[in-house]
Amino acid sequence: MSKVYLVNVVANRGHASIARCPIFENDTFIFVPFPHPGTHGRRACAKRAQPFLRGVDPREVHDDPDWEALTYGDNCANPRALALKRVQPNDILLFWALLWRNRGSDWSGFSGEHGWYLIGALRVREILDAGQRAADAAMANRARAARSVHFASGEPLAADNRVFIGSRRYSKLFPKAVDFQVTQGSGLIYRTLRTAGGHRLNRLGKRSWFTATRACRAIWDLDKPEERKRAQIAATAIRDYTGYDLLDQMA
Repeated sequence: MSKVYLVNVVANRGHASIARCPIFENDTFIFVPFPHPGTHGRRACAKRAQPFLRGVDPREVHDDPDWEALTYGDNCANPRALALKRVQPNDILLFWALLWRNRGSDWSGFSGEHGWYLIGALRVREILDAGQRAADAAMANRARAARSVHFASGEPLAADNRVFIGSRRYSKLFPKAVDFQVTQGSGLIYRTLRTAGGHRLNRLGKRSWFTATRACRAIWDLDKPEERKRAQIAATAIRDYTGYDLLDQMA
């Protein structure tokens, strides 16, 4: 049975002075990749994201996931991404991010208010591992795989790197961000997530939500009734707000 992995992406708190993902009054948002100064990426970030960079070359970003090609790559030697070594086809990568309220159309519109949101999902159809090239993907997926920033050097995937190719039907960048409600005692994150040891999360202190979500990990095993029940709570919240069904056609 499939599992759902929670994966943190985009510019984070450490980038707050130079890159922020804006979320607007209607909860639409713009995906802004995290800066990678000194290293030109495979492509510049989208033009609509560039007003939300400050003093950063638009090419010096790590534009991943690729929402056009529906792929995601990571270096699984990094402790933050170690769990992604266990991802299998038909597992789901659920992406969440730090978003900043913006009342304008560029950096000057940021209010300083921010929160954590679910922003998209990728249902894995194929995986490329270290030593493989984009050409090793299934014929229908090769052009998509080749766009990955992890193939930017033209070389095979480096040691411990993986590229996940998503289902076109069941993968999506959400049209609106779904609030994880980390500041609310009965927020979505507390109703649906547990620590790796199965304990309830707390807002602060021991077993805090932040500690429990710092690294990528499998948050729901859909073969386990209690975990599937929590996954369904999150899936319903996402579907009701965005129209996307996270668990559609999952046996």
